[in-house]
Amino acid sequence: MKHLFILTLALLTGIASTQAQDTTRVTPRHPHHPSALGISSDNSMHLLYDLPVTNRELIQGCRHLTLDIDAAGFFFDAEYATPFAKGFSVAGFRLSPALAYGINERAQLRVGFNATAFAGLDSLYRLRPTFSLIYAPTKWLTLVAGTIYGSNTHQLAPAVYDPARWIYDYQEDGLQILTKTKIWQSDTWLDWTHYLTPWTADQERFTMGTSHIFRIAKFNIEKEVWNGCDLDKYNQLGWQFNLPVHFIASHRGGEVKTIDTNTVTTFNERVGLQIKYSFSNTFTPSFHSFKLDASLYNYHLEDNTLDHGGKAFYPTLSYEWLHWNQYHLSHFSLRAIAGFWHGDHYFSAFGSPLFWSANAYSALHIPASPSLANATDIRNILTFTLSAEHEFKGLNLGLQVDALYDLDLRKTDLLFGFYMRFKEKFLLF
Repeated sequence: MKHLFILTLALLTGIASTQAQDTTRVTPRHPHHPSALGISSDNSMHLLYDLPVTNRELIQGCRHLTLDIDAAGFFFDAEYATPFAKGFSVAGFRLSPALAYGINERAQLRVGFNATAFAGLDSLYRLRPTFSLIYAPTKWLTLVAGTIYGSNTHQLAPAVYDPARWIYDYQEDGLQILTKTKIWQSDTWLDWTHYLTPWTADQERFTMGTSHIFRIAKFNIEKEVWNGCDLDKYNQLGWQFNLPVHFIASHRGGEVKTIDTNTVTTFNERVGLQIKYSFSNTFTPSFHSFKLDASLYNYHLEDNTLDHGGKAFYPTLSYEWLHWNQYHLSHFSLRAIAGFWHGDHYFSAFGSPLFWSANAYSALHIPASPSLANATDIRNILTFTLSAEHEFKGLNLGLQVDALYDLDLRKTDLLFGFYMRFKEKFLLF
């Protein structure tokens, strides 16, 4: 706590110094920019992404110290009618300031903290320091050590990564490798969630994952410059055929321990095909995108006594519309997604329980909720998502509603989320 207090004092001192001198404000990229539209996952809103630092930003920040402010307010309500999970509601705020220093034109050091507060709690829900060392040896490769770009930035579907984890378990620490080329974009990471102190009654826990998007074909590209706004050359207009692939392994165990519990590892894989068509409006600065995604999911769990697996098929159809004014000071977007989930004994350690069709809690030695005893082997679910986002001069607002209708139980689960986020950079020297 003493070190966190010193860090907080240093950050506040930095803010005061920016007010006492002529300070240059650095305008950050925002996920609503069309160059970010190509990296979104199946359901998460753009404002919930943390875009990795670019080569241009590293060059501009060389030998400079900046204060990065990231503040988010949120309200999330889950009303569950099916017996697979219990509903909940949460309102809160998260502050994530960081001091960023450009070591050279290819490397950056970041030091800060994440503070999360929930309404109704007298103390902070979570307070954790953040330390990141970022190195981009080439234009297409970025290495991160320490606090990594986690959460929704991994581009995982809600069946594999529960969107509510953005609120409850936002920070990830470990190692990360990011790539981005004309035909390939990937994220490979190690998130070490719990360190095992030798000879203690505990278990180590970590997750390894790799997520890839391969562009296998593109046709009918219209143009790279549209209404004065440069589109990212990896997200041009026209037809795109992409191949999304990911692999995740979640491990719980450790050799140096004093408790007799099983070593458990769960594996989740996905492979699919995406067909995307994007076009612009000639008369107004607006952008339209249709995407058809058909993906196969696989699950496998191993420990000393259990060998269990399952699979799922999840086709989705989505539409997105984005509009901004000619000065690019504000953006507004709408997105609608419809899908059909067919799961057979499927489970994901970090996925939303609304997609589960198998109970692996007994193998993980975690007390299970009595409601999970009603889990069925086969799940058939219709999913619907509607979201709206608005950005105005750095302040971002988002509203999202999800509905999941169980065809067998004839019950509907509802999720409602409202988010506000502000991100800004201040040049200290």
